Amino acid sequence: MTFLFIAILGVCVGSFLNVIIFRTQTGGSVVHGRSMCQTCKIQLRFFDLIPICSFVFLKAKCRACKSKISWQYPIVECATALLFILMYLKQTLGLVPVSSLLLLRDWVFVSFLIVIFVYDLKYMYILDLFTIPAMVIAVIFNVWLGQMYFATYIIGAIIIGGFFFLQFFVSKGKWVGGGDIRLGILIGLMLGLAQGLVALFLAYIFGSIIGLILLSLKKVDRKTEIPFGTFLTATTVIGLFCGPSILNLYIGLFSV
Repeated sequence: MTFLFIAILGVCVGSFLNVIIFRTQTGGSVVHGRSMCQTCKIQLRFFDLIPICSFVFLKAKCRACKSKISWQYPIVECATALLFILMYLKQTLGLVPVSSLLLLRDWVFVSFLIVIFVYDLKYMYILDLFTIPAMVIAVIFNVWLGQMYFATYIIGAIIIGGFFFLQFFVSKGKWVGGGDIRLGILIGLMLGLAQGLVALFLAYIFGSIIGLILLSLKKVDRKTEIPFGTFLTATTVIGLFCGPSILNLYIGLFSV
């Protein structure tokens, strides 16, 4: 029953994240206003907005005009549910001490990271509207949990954010954008220095692999911009789930 409850919670949160992503782009209010089909502008009824189920029953089409409904909606809902369950498993598997507050922190972090991931993937922007509130919340949660050791989290934010700032300065904004700098700071505040560097390292590894695959398939060329924030957010989630284990494995490879 616990897993079912968390899955349902994750799906509902994922549905709300979709609303945030869509209405942020269109300029609509997240709190007010009714959902509508963007093709025929008909207001959607409650049974058209049931997460996942409505998408399946409507066969991914608007009930009125039959225009296609984006796969983003069920994918984000399912991904949120899966990540919520994984963060719960992190405690049940003994990777971290059992703590309801820590679990809530991880769920909130994951929610912000999903929004940043999807928005950067779709629109090639990392908005301060997402990263700055996430920074504040990361500090509050980690202080509240007693995990905010300034030598770890604050220095992590400075080093990782500074790493992107240096690239921005040297390339005059051609390699990375200001959003990457703020995201680097956020990663440090979420994970701390050591795990943040793990997330950064993995992002470059995965980014290079995906880039080479896309180049070989001729889907992109060397001048194509890649939404690097998607890799950073994905590896930050990995860092949240098993960052210490990856770090210990890496250290073990070089220990005598």
